[in-house]
Amino acid sequence: MRIPAEIHRFFDIGEGQTLLIKGLPGTGKTTLAFEILNEMCEKRNGMYISTRVDPDRLYRTFPWIKEIVPPRNVVNATQSKLLQTLRDISGGIPTYDTVLDFFRVLFEDVEDMESPIIVFDSWDALMNYVSPMIKERQSFEQNICEFARDMGIHIIFVSESADLMPLDYIVDGVVYMEHFRIAGTPSSALRDSGMRTRYAREIRLEKLRGVEILQRAFTATLHGGRFQCFTPCVEEVDVRIGGDHIRIPDPTEDCASTGIPQLDEITGGLKYGSCNVLEINHGVGKRYYHILTALASNALKNGRAVCIIPSIGYQLSPRDIFVPTNVRVVQPQGDDIVSWGKELLGIWDELRDRSGRPILNIIGMDAMEFAFGYRQLLNIANRLINQWKETNDINLLVVKTGQESINMAIHVADTYFVVNELNGGLCMYGVIPRTELYNMSFEGGSRICLTPIV
Repeated sequence: MRIPAEIHRFFDIGEGQTLLIKGLPGTGKTTLAFEILNEMCEKRNGMYISTRVDPDRLYRTFPWIKEIVPPRNVVNATQSKLLQTLRDISGGIPTYDTVLDFFRVLFEDVEDMESPIIVFDSWDALMNYVSPMIKERQSFEQNICEFARDMGIHIIFVSESADLMPLDYIVDGVVYMEHFRIAGTPSSALRDSGMRTRYAREIRLEKLRGVEILQRAFTATLHGGRFQCFTPCVEEVDVRIGGDHIRIPDPTEDCASTGIPQLDEITGGLKYGSCNVLEINHGVGKRYYHILTALASNALKNGRAVCIIPSIGYQLSPRDIFVPTNVRVVQPQGDDIVSWGKELLGIWDELRDRSGRPILNIIGMDAMEFAFGYRQLLNIANRLINQWKETNDINLLVVKTGQESINMAIHVADTYFVVNELNGGLCMYGVIPRTELYNMSFEGGSRICLTPIV
């Protein structure tokens, strides 16, 4: 989804809608304005009034907008150009009426277009340039919005101000763009390192007159030079392993695919004998199951056996598994972790013998910590890690934010990724290796896509 559905409905209400896009510099306001033009405007029916760039530079930055905003519809409104135009119109010293005439000419130029949209970028700069002539800015802005409504022309005002101002009350809609800092819940091992600090982009729907706002804030990205917002990730979990998952080949001979192409590009795959950690933060719920399902399904399709020690709440029965002979589900139980550990090692040996190659282990550390306690878990951890190194098994430890096992996991991890909830959706980032945020979306029920949040 490029822009929120609420913005679609806002412009569909009727002609002459006025929208204010606010936010600090660099938050993506111009890119959002162009994406709205692309979604809502007929070809060649957009006009861009720019106080910053000429057409050549505009098209170098946004080449895809040329079909919507042709060169003749880009107005250079830098201070020198604008003031010269106003002097030409007035034949002398520009006045309030001169400025109104300038805007009236702009509106008349697009009046005959089908559903035209004019973008003023930035409106603050325009108002600063003409402030000696208009004096009463609020009255002038009211007149501009009335022009737009009377002539049936949509207007998008782009403002660098994050503060409340009179224009907020005059226009029909207000959206706010923000680039903000996310600080993850730290473990004692990561508390002072800043390893969990990331930045996200957000669009917030402050006001859309006549439209019911079902969701007020959306995570957004400018990846590829285009604006895109992300819908909430619905908790529809299919934990069936195998099934219709598309096989993804291993990246190299000594690395296994994660089952997620973009994650393979980031990590290079999961190395044989590696310990990989997936931390699940508060609010994610069961939606992370998709990651485990993709990993296990792809391992099976690439000829590996899989052993799963389910996390608390991860319910998986033999009838859900596409290849039951190559999958074992083992529950942590009993009072003696050493005896249970010996049984587990035997199961791993059996699966390895059956498949003739290293196996994939998915281990719910929360379930093991709950069953045996953190100190007993530490006692067996070293033995398990040594076993992985000897047998080249690929291992994924699933930990939940807040549990003690995180303090051990971060020190043994070859890769460490965190899954967060953000505006109803899911995002992922790497601690080892360090990555920025990626939005997680699910396509076709089983395919996971990662999109950089930039």
